[in-house]
Amino acid sequence: MTSKVNPETKGANDPNVAVANGKCSNGFTLPLPKKIRPMEKRHSDLSLSLVSSTLPIGWFPESDYLSSILESAAIYPGKRNFTSKKESKTSFAIETFIPFLLAGVGMAGAGLLLDRATNWTFLREMPEAMILVPALLGLKGNLEMTLASRLSTMANLGLMDTKAQQLRALISNVSLVQAQAIVVSFGAALLTICTFYVEGNGFHLSHVISLTLISVLTAVVASLILSTLMVIIAIVARKVHINPDNIATPLAATTGDVTTLAFLILFGTWINQNREENLFIYTVFLGLLLSSSIIWMIIASRNTVTNEVLKYGWFAIMAGMVISSTGGYIMKGSHKKFPDVALFQPVINGVGGNLVAVQASRISTYLHKFGKMGILPANSLLTYFNPLRTFSCDEDESTQAVILLLMCVPGHIIFLLLIFAVEIDFSRFNFIFLFLYLVVGAIQVALLLYFCQFLSRLIWKMKFNPDNNSIPILTALGDLLGSILLLVVFSILSLSNFQGFTVTN
Repeated sequence: MTSKVNPETKGANDPNVAVANGKCSNGFTLPLPKKIRPMEKRHSDLSLSLVSSTLPIGWFPESDYLSSILESAAIYPGKRNFTSKKESKTSFAIETFIPFLLAGVGMAGAGLLLDRATNWTFLREMPEAMILVPALLGLKGNLEMTLASRLSTMANLGLMDTKAQQLRALISNVSLVQAQAIVVSFGAALLTICTFYVEGNGFHLSHVISLTLISVLTAVVASLILSTLMVIIAIVARKVHINPDNIATPLAATTGDVTTLAFLILFGTWINQNREENLFIYTVFLGLLLSSSIIWMIIASRNTVTNEVLKYGWFAIMAGMVISSTGGYIMKGSHKKFPDVALFQPVINGVGGNLVAVQASRISTYLHKFGKMGILPANSLLTYFNPLRTFSCDEDESTQAVILLLMCVPGHIIFLLLIFAVEIDFSRFNFIFLFLYLVVGAIQVALLLYFCQFLSRLIWKMKFNPDNNSIPILTALGDLLGSILLLVVFSILSLSNFQGFTVTN
């Protein structure tokens, strides 16, 4: 497939155009930098790797000069130390698939826990908390995966190599995630409460305070643990020469779903038991948690990178929360008709979100390395609206998309077998269900990867950081698509008198 050349870089990126003294054979004039090595001399691998993607053949600027150009228009300030080693398809597949499997085990565990919890007192007395589940689990997409993508970009740019840089990254990013978690979880609780009362339920102050406190407290504790873990993973990955883009976002989900869901059930059970007697205490505690967001914002604002997120990163995470909550509302209705939905919902939602987060993180790193804010390194924006380009273009990005799409099939099979082994008798195994489930799982991932290729660039063209804005929306779309497609699977099976699976618990 032939890609169009961005008119803003036309001639400058065309390897077929000869360059002599700053003038291309097609008449396009290029201002030559002062620091240029003669062509006959040996050039560094870094210059060669960067120039081959950004400048015409024959131009070999010094590494320091090229780095200074990128620094001048970059979101992430500071001295760059680019990783110049080219990544093979095999290393990409291995580095991505292993964390993906670990994340899948965590998602399957979350499904098993959610299925059992639906029969416990907390969710029976407070069924609207089911709407909170995708929104709170989606915090790993809204916050932790976004943090992982941001840290991966910083690590790949060499901005987390010293202990001072690592400490700044830890303090500022954990503070930012805490502020975001409080605001997003509070918004999710309000949206859930509004939905609950629109359905005709009565208003009870203790009910409102309790549900809001459960949501905020769960988000605060889970995000504190997971954000700290993400910073450690990015630092360790950089030290052992593993691309953080490949492992950070899947590992964010390895413990994210189970941890968040466990805290939701734990705090929900504890708070719901004595909500009438402890209403005043709960109200004061909720007020303190909400007020603490101001302190976290002040700390985060002292860092250039996190301050930018505080200013411009709210729309994406709030939009992601609304989309995930919509998926939660669909899941709540699905669970009433098909109780088995709770077993598989976290898995199908999480697989799509994890795989597209890897691609979004890599695209963001590429744009930061080779692009100028608001200008794409190559091709016009319309090029990326072509769905065929996602998987069939002769580029690394398309190859990686194909690998990610193929991963979802064996991944889903492994996770389904795990669920059946632990919770469902294999005598109830249904091959029609397996086939339909794999089909909708592949459809979900394919759609998300297609959305990813143009959404990340659209955000970049709008002069926003895709690290902070693409993953929340993409993972939330994964939740919504997962909820809808899983409902379709069970609806189709119900036409053949499918009675559901016999659960052993």
